[in-house]
Amino acid sequence: MLRFCSALALVATMAPLAGCGSSLATAGKVAADGRAFVQTPKYAGQAFGDAVSLVAEPEFKLKSESAAHTATLRPFYRLDPVDERRSHADLHDASYKLSVDAVELAAGVGTFSWGVLESHRPTDVLNQIDFVETPTGTVKRGQPFASVSWSSDKVTLRAYGLPYFRDRTFPGLRGRLRFPAVVDVDAPEFDSRFGRWHPSGAARVTFDLGAADLGLGLFTGLSREPRFVAELTTGNVAPRYEPMHQGSADFQWAVGAFVFKAESLARVWRPGSVFFAGGGGLDFTPGPFIAGTQLTLAAEFLYDTRPVEAAPTFFEHDAFGGLRLSFEDEASTEVTGGAFVDVLDGTTFGHLESSRRFGEHWRLKVDANAYFASSRKLEGGFARDHFGRLELAYHF
Repeated sequence: MLRFCSALALVATMAPLAGCGSSLATAGKVAADGRAFVQTPKYAGQAFGDAVSLVAEPEFKLKSESAAHTATLRPFYRLDPVDERRSHADLHDASYKLSVDAVELAAGVGTFSWGVLESHRPTDVLNQIDFVETPTGTVKRGQPFASVSWSSDKVTLRAYGLPYFRDRTFPGLRGRLRFPAVVDVDAPEFDSRFGRWHPSGAARVTFDLGAADLGLGLFTGLSREPRFVAELTTGNVAPRYEPMHQGSADFQWAVGAFVFKAESLARVWRPGSVFFAGGGGLDFTPGPFIAGTQLTLAAEFLYDTRPVEAAPTFFEHDAFGGLRLSFEDEASTEVTGGAFVDVLDGTTFGHLESSRRFGEHWRLKVDANAYFASSRKLEGGFARDHFGRLELAYHF
């Protein structure tokens, strides 16, 4: 797959820009990322996990003088000394874009975002998540695509062709933040004779309604969420990806210091089998918390009606509360935090992070993460995986 993505990157970079006056912009980061776990591992074969990994994510953007042509290359690499599966490379972006008046054509590898909620976006289905980076789903793998879009002042319509499916990553035997059984990523199963080449596509239209924004989306293809099938000979489990069809809507409305948010979906995951999911909530920014700061509070609720036979999810009936405290200083100091709580059984995940810039290029992040769940639940595999993390990154 990496060779496939590299070929797309090469095509994107060599697109029609070669004959145009153009400018090259560089950005990105290199970082040392250390994790320290509070408790000993829960499962046989797991390493303690305390280690420092190295991360590189440069970005190169080549844009024509007229801005009609843009080529972007953003590779990612992590070298981890503990879990060989956490050492991995990806292309988050390797794309070419042509803009002509209100029409935009694009192709390559990219990451996309649907939905409006702060905590978790159930309608966001185009990219596969990178589970070895974080189980919360906030880090995505690059998705091969071709797209066409049309925009006016108030409406944007975009259609996607998604020719190739990306598998989900999972920790290995030595890795932390894994399930009781190791997921066999080398033997994925597909409920389609086309396998990873199962035809997939999506479309989305967004409306700018002034103080409000509305988005409507359609998706058909392989589900990014796998079911798990037990392998009797090895004791591991294999991910199984099934076709699904989804319609979704998301909405946000700003009223003074409040921003109301909601998104919902209906998904057909087997012929005649439909479930619904979504969530709603609000952000509240009351003004300066103390002199020189800005505080935003968020409260959301997530629901999911999928049956137990469907692909599992962490977000079935969860309440979320969070905050962001920004300091209006030259160092761009910020503190963010939040917690998910299952309102039926008390399963809880909490996260607290602080970041600060030093000089023009360096940024330090420190965070703490805690998991509390019954061993009967999927999240129970993380019950001894409370950890702290420190990242020192050089941005260029």
